[in-house]
Amino acid sequence: MSVDSFLELYTTMFGWMFYGVVWDMLVATGIVYLPFLGILVGQWRQAIEDNDYTIASGSSLRRIEMDMLFALIVVVFAGQPVPLTPIVASTLEYTPPPTLNNPSPTTVDYANSQSTYGTAGFSGSDATVNVPMWWYSVLAFSSGFNHAVIAGLPRSSELRHVMQLARLATMEDPRLRSEVSAFYSSCYVPARSKFLRENPSTPLVNQLINQHGDGDTDWIGSRVYRESPGYYDALRATAPVEGWAFSSARDTEYGTGNAPSHGRPHCRQWWLDPGIGLRQKLLDSADQTSPGLSALVHRFAPTLLTDRQRDLIARMVLHHAPRTWSNNALSQGNRAMEGALGSVEGFAKDAVYMTGAMLSMAIFSAVVSGLLAIAPMVQAVVLMAMYSLLPLVVVMSRYSFSILMTGGLAIFSVKFWTVLWYLAQWVDQNLIASMYPDTNLFFEFLTNSAEHTSKRLLLNFVTTCLYIGLPLLWSAMAAWAGQRIGSSLDSAMRPYSSHTSEAGRMGARLRF
Repeated sequence: MSVDSFLELYTTMFGWMFYGVVWDMLVATGIVYLPFLGILVGQWRQAIEDNDYTIASGSSLRRIEMDMLFALIVVVFAGQPVPLTPIVASTLEYTPPPTLNNPSPTTVDYANSQSTYGTAGFSGSDATVNVPMWWYSVLAFSSGFNHAVIAGLPRSSELRHVMQLARLATMEDPRLRSEVSAFYSSCYVPARSKFLRENPSTPLVNQLINQHGDGDTDWIGSRVYRESPGYYDALRATAPVEGWAFSSARDTEYGTGNAPSHGRPHCRQWWLDPGIGLRQKLLDSADQTSPGLSALVHRFAPTLLTDRQRDLIARMVLHHAPRTWSNNALSQGNRAMEGALGSVEGFAKDAVYMTGAMLSMAIFSAVVSGLLAIAPMVQAVVLMAMYSLLPLVVVMSRYSFSILMTGGLAIFSVKFWTVLWYLAQWVDQNLIASMYPDTNLFFEFLTNSAEHTSKRLLLNFVTTCLYIGLPLLWSAMAAWAGQRIGSSLDSAMRPYSSHTSEAGRMGARLRF
């Protein structure tokens, strides 16, 4: 039998194990027999209230016979666990959805789930648990139906996954942050100042801006500064940089006798060197903090040049790294007013910035990204709770025949959340693809938080509604349908009760 998440491999076994424990306790305490006593007393009281005392006994007897028959059917099919329909741990399996990095994922099982759920957490359940025949049929149908629907739906892209990995890419090494800070001050600030001061309009600059966008000059790895003469090719580090060897031909400001242990590279070489260059260190940091990002970017955008892909990944790391790496004095305390008014202005700016940052994190990171990881776990735990509580529900319903359909629909509705999340993911990622049809525009969306604000808000709102609203809407519809089905079943049972009541009255008259 297939399940829909790693955790469900174990919660399924534990849920039905708890079902068996609860049912055994109900049997041992005699609670399972109380509904039969309730049927006897209830039908006897109803017959006395609806008929003359002389014919009440015959009417109540036939009603009791009919209700007892249906109650026994419910007990046999939906109450008592039987060995005919066991759930065996070794037969449970889960196949993760295919991805660009893993197009053919390996199917895992209870013994080898490739997770810590079964090794450090959920252990100790029975290898085989007996399940009532009706609930086993509901599980088998729900699992098969879900996988058949998902197999028939078009495969969604992985734009949201790229966005998640991009947000994880950052700088954790303080030495790397210090080097980025030094590059920012030694290279980017002078180059940026020169660019704004001269405002060059050469064919090379125009070509680079047209090719890489107006925002290319707003980050430290700008192609304009790297390839235009007089910028990164002429600028050097203002202090020796660790890892760079001293070069007497380059570092001419030092005498032969007082040569430092490290050299001062040119900014272009400092950024592009494939071994110890700053960009390569940022790529290594991305692989450490967000494993799989480089490979996913390559598979997602294979038409982009390798150099362009490396720039994108490096820019993602810089964009999602803490802003404390900049030590540029020009960017600190930049206020229009001084004194008390300047303090108020700074507080207002900080408040606006923090408000926007908190809203962005709450909507985007917590709701969307977190929900994708938490949703299958919530589903697995909810199903386990439903399995565990089913014996009490069956008994408290007084073995009502409608519990077969309402309980089965409840389990199916929760299992169907998997299909709804797949549908939500497909719609969400197609919305992203339609709003950012150009690959460069999509990566600009990832690396420039100041752009496309309205599109971001729209995507966040729609995505949140899809992932949360669809299961809520479906569960409400399923609850309404279950109530209607239960009422229909009760209505369908009334003719049998009325016929038995009439037969009882006729039989009583014949005896007297």
